[in-house]
Order: sequence, then structure tokens, then C-alpha cells
Amino acid sequence: MSHAGPEDDALIAASQAGDQAAFAEIVRRYQRAVYRVAYSLTRNTSDADDLAQDTFVRAWGAIGRFERGLPLYPWLARICTNQAFTLFRSRKRRPEVALEPLLEAGMQWGADDDPAEHAAQRAHHDQLRTCFEKLSPEHQQVLALRAVQDLSYEEISTTLNVPAGTVMSRLSRARAELKRFMLEASSLSGEQGSKGHPPGESGSEGSRP
Repeated sequence: MSHAGPEDDALIAASQAGDQAAFAEIVRRYQRAVYRVAYSLTRNTSDADDLAQDTFVRAWGAIGRFERGLPLYPWLARICTNQAFTLFRSRKRRPEVALEPLLEAGMQWGADDDPAEHAAQRAHHDQLRTCFEKLSPEHQQVLALRAVQDLSYEEISTTLNVPAGTVMSRLSRARAELKRFMLEASSLSGEQGSKGHPPGESGSEGSRP
């Protein structure tokens, strides 16, 4: 996913020289992409609007330190993501990530091992969201950027300011942890469902001596 435009470097150079009109053009180009990042994490239009606006305010203050020649979108996405998690920490809440892409990818993260695989999709979605919320913020962050925002490893590396190898290892650990939480939740659900029958009684008339 590349959002770099052919005139970005000129706009960045002008912005670094204090040209507010040039930066306004950067905002125009990237406001929808930044808003999508903000909304995918907050699931709230008001918070997403505030977060996107704050992202560009901070970007304007930091544009002088931006390294020209690098793609602009991952840098903006990093600012937005960092601001989102600062917001969540201040409110003592977790991000409201859109989990549909995670749900679609669920088979590789353990959904196919789920004993309750025939349960309603809504129940499975709720279970996935609950398990996702148990992940550490850095694991939520990397899964959101990969599965929800569909960023490449290189773009995630730039966004989070960590090596690509770290991105891949975090993704691997996050997926493994999510799978473990899913299996534990499924096992617990199965145990609770079996409590409705006394020991040695299956609930079927044909099983009686």
C-alpha cells in the first residue's frame, strides 16, 4: 500500500521551509488515509476526526525532522497510531479495532481448531474481539496495521519505527497468542456447555440401561 505521490517531495521541502499552503496540500492528499487509520482503531467518528486533526497538527510541528525521500504515509500513520494509543492509555481503554479482516483470517489463527465451529458467526466474532482485547498493545497495534490496514512489513516497520524482523516476530507472537486465547475460550465454552448434564448421563433416552 503506497500513498506516495510524485510531488510529495516538493511539498515536503516547501513545508519544511514553512510553507503552510504546501502542508495544506499534504493534508488534502492524506486526510482520508489518516482518517481510515484513526477510525479503524477508535470505531468512533468523533474520536477519529479529533485524532486525524491532531495527527496533522503534530506532523506540521515535526515536518522539519522528516527525512525527505522516504514515503510520507507510514510516517503519518505512525503519528496517528501513537496518538491513538496515548488516547487509550489516558482513558484506560483498548482500541476498538475493526475485526472483520481478523475474522476472515481466523482459520490461520485457530478458528479451524475451535470445538464450537458450528456456533453462530456473531458469537465467534464476539469471542475473537474478547481475545483480541487480551493482547498487549504492541501486538494489537501490529495486527491492526497488517490485517486491518493491509500495510506491508516494510510499511509497518517504518510506521512503528522498528526493524522489519521485529515486525515479523511480533506478528508471529501476536497470532500465536491470539490462537491460544481462542482455543482457551473455546475450551471453556465447551466445558460450560457440558455442565447441563449430570455425570454419566448424556441426555439421550437411548443411552439409559
